[in-house]
Amino acid sequence: MTTTGQDSGGLPASGRLIDSHPLLARLTGQVVWNLAEEAGADDEECGLFMDHYAAWRGAALAVLERLRDEPGGGLRLVVDDEDRAGACPECVALHGMVLSGTQPDIAAWLPPFSIGCHCHAEYVEPAEMAGAGPHPPPPGLRPPAHRLCCPRRPLSLLLAQLAQSQGREG
Repeated sequence: MTTTGQDSGGLPASGRLIDSHPLLARLTGQVVWNLAEEAGADDEECGLFMDHYAAWRGAALAVLERLRDEPGGGLRLVVDDEDRAGACPECVALHGMVLSGTQPDIAAWLPPFSIGCHCHAEYVEPAEMAGAGPHPPPPGLRPPAHRLCCPRRPLSLLLAQLAQSQGREG
C-alpha cells in the first residue's frame, strides 16, 4: 500500500474504505456465497451465513471509518472471553494490544484476519490514546496473515455454529 493521499498512517484519505482491508477487499457477496456452498451449506444456510457476514463486515468497516474520520484514535485488538478457547494462537497473542491509527502498516493489523476469525478491533478514543503514549507493536510480533478461512474455525464449523444459534441442526 502506498502512502500517497494517506491521512492517518495506513488508511486512505479518500476512496472506498473497504479497499484498505487486506481480507474484506477480496470478498464479494458471490465469493462468500460460493464458499458457503462449497462448505456444504444449503440455500437457507447460505442466507444465514450471508446475514452473519454482512453484520461482521459492517462492524469491521465501522471501526475503520471511525479510525479514518476521527484522527488521533487507535485500535484495540480483542478476542472475547467466550472465543479464546477456539481462537488461533496468533489472535490470542494480539488480545488487548492497542495500536495508534497512525501506525504506518495499520492495514496489516486490521482484523478480521479470516472468515471465522475470533479477533476484532475496537476503536480507541483520541483522549485515551494521547494519555497512554506511543503504541507500536511489540518487537518481533507480526500480524497474522489475512487468509480466506480461519485454520481453527473452518467454514463448516462456523456454519454449524450459526445453524445451532438459530435453533437448526447443522
